[in-house]
Amino acid sequence: MYQKIKTIPKNHKINGYEKRLYKEMPADTDEFMVQCNKLVETNEWRPFWLVTTWIKRKETPYHIKYFTYYERWLYDYIHSWGQCDVFCYRVLNPMIEKYPQLFKNVIKWAKSDKVYVKRASAVCLLHSSQSFEVNVGFDLVKQILNILIEDKHLHVQKGIGWLLKYAYIAYPTETIQYLKDNISIMSRTTFRYALEKMNEELKIELMSL
Repeated sequence: MYQKIKTIPKNHKINGYEKRLYKEMPADTDEFMVQCNKLVETNEWRPFWLVTTWIKRKETPYHIKYFTYYERWLYDYIHSWGQCDVFCYRVLNPMIEKYPQLFKNVIKWAKSDKVYVKRASAVCLLHSSQSFEVNVGFDLVKQILNILIEDKHLHVQKGIGWLLKYAYIAYPTETIQYLKDNISIMSRTTFRYALEKMNEELKIELMSL
């Protein structure tokens, strides 16, 4: 499969090949995951993008026995914010929502020394559909925020700002209070992202603090 992916012309959109190549993947989920793992281990963007798309399409890989694959991929093969976010939306978020016991792993990710593992701990709490939603309780969101709120890396700051932006839609009162309580320690980048879904009056109030 990797050799077929390599033959896709560089100037072609890879999503045009997604359905055709998917049909050539094993039907059995265990075998499918073995092949996905081999593709991810090439450490290249195109195979990785296809694997995340196929997992979402197939759905049966959203089983806890495959989580060891996903966590290892997160630590070893995520090298950019775009890669991190695609992986969160298509793979990690469905797993975290389906198996709440995995939140202990999310806490561990937030404490990692790897930038995109830390970013994933925030972004994986966003459910992607037509837009984004926060479907976990605010207490879980707050645990991750408390670990990351003073992080100095821009991509982590943007990740938690993004989480706060959509947490506001689900939990407006709690999110506003969190911002008020932590405005002195969070980055301006995080704060700016967090305000994006608020009305102008509320933005002005919070910006005046």
